[in-house]
Amino acid sequence: MKKLFLTIALVFGMVATASAQLNVGGHVAGTMSTLKGDDAEDAPWGVGFNAGVAAKYGINDMIAVAPEVGIDFRRVADDDATLSFWVLQIPVMLRVSPVAGLYVEAGPTLGFILSNDVDVDEPSIDEEDMGGIDMSALDMDMEADAGAGAMGDKTNTFEFGLAFGLGYSVMPSLDVNFRFAMGLTNVYEDIDMGEWGTFEIDMQNMQMSIGVTYWFM
Repeated sequence: MKKLFLTIALVFGMVATASAQLNVGGHVAGTMSTLKGDDAEDAPWGVGFNAGVAAKYGINDMIAVAPEVGIDFRRVADDDATLSFWVLQIPVMLRVSPVAGLYVEAGPTLGFILSNDVDVDEPSIDEEDMGGIDMSALDMDMEADAGAGAMGDKTNTFEFGLAFGLGYSVMPSLDVNFRFAMGLTNVYEDIDMGEWGTFEIDMQNMQMSIGVTYWFM
């Protein structure tokens, strides 16, 4: 009986220790996203956001593992087109704290692209420039072709990348961090050109963010 009580006490002690090392919180960040790669053609930056839940497991006083699960809204826009993505983002960061409060982090990111929308601004054509011809029907055809040929139909559903960051614990329950993330897999699928072969797309996500994490447990 004594051994049983000792075993139960040991198990409860281990659980209590693990609970003390584990934190759970909410994370929100403002983001700036763009596309990189040979086919990105100097894509502009766009404003978005990320929000989700985070966990932190302290291995020791200097090292912790901090996975997150969040919804990431990305937007890349200029005067001609707007690309927007909704992504389920799962970064798994390894944190190292060289001094109290300050930490650096790095780790892989897994992304599942839930949706992608491409909005192309077609140039307006004046009837006077076309000799008085009514262009309304042609404009409708152009809009239909733009929607049918949108690259959103060829979006990859899975994304793998890396993230690096720097953060500071303002207080035990509140972290502020800057993070840079880059995709290693293409956002879009290669295009099958039939008898002309396959057009390989070289275009990956790139993002900077400033966020806060509140640890409520």
